[in-house]
Amino acid sequence: MVTNKKIIRKELLAKRNSLDKDLIDSYSKAITDMVLSLDEFKKAKTVLLYSSFASEVKTDLLIDTALKDKEVYLPRVEGEDMNFYLIASKEELVNGAWGIQEPKGDPDKIFKGDKDAVVIMPLVGYDRSGNRIGYGKGYYDRFLVSHETGIRIGIAYSLQECEITPEETDIRFDKLVNENGIIVTRR
Repeated sequence: MVTNKKIIRKELLAKRNSLDKDLIDSYSKAITDMVLSLDEFKKAKTVLLYSSFASEVKTDLLIDTALKDKEVYLPRVEGEDMNFYLIASKEELVNGAWGIQEPKGDPDKIFKGDKDAVVIMPLVGYDRSGNRIGYGKGYYDRFLVSHETGIRIGIAYSLQECEITPEETDIRFDKLVNENGIIVTRR
């Protein structure tokens, strides 16, 4: 099963990386508009987002919009774990693991849990049952198991949809937003 995920991950990353910049920008804008239209996002006081890199769905506009009226937390890789830290602006970010922009890691700003927090998750692959394939390090799975959060929303391109045999430790998402629409996997 692990080998299967590795093969699928490699194929999906190759597909995603083959998208040209204009298509990534166009799809990212459509996905961002749909996320911003979700009632859960509009009503949220706290959102956990991520700094996009390479061919991932671009999150700059989501972060900028959320910073206007929400508490925004971004992830920081710390050894084998990932923690989220409150930011007030993107100017606070530094180059972190794999060159991804992340907070400095001020212990006073660490996310401790919030049952109403909206989590926006990057994906390498997904299915319509809420299963996901990440980058293979398990950061989100471990984080979500140990921190109370609200709705989990995956964002990805439609070409990342695939068949997934979930593992026991995999954490599912509740909704998926791609450039074609919103998929509700759990209510």
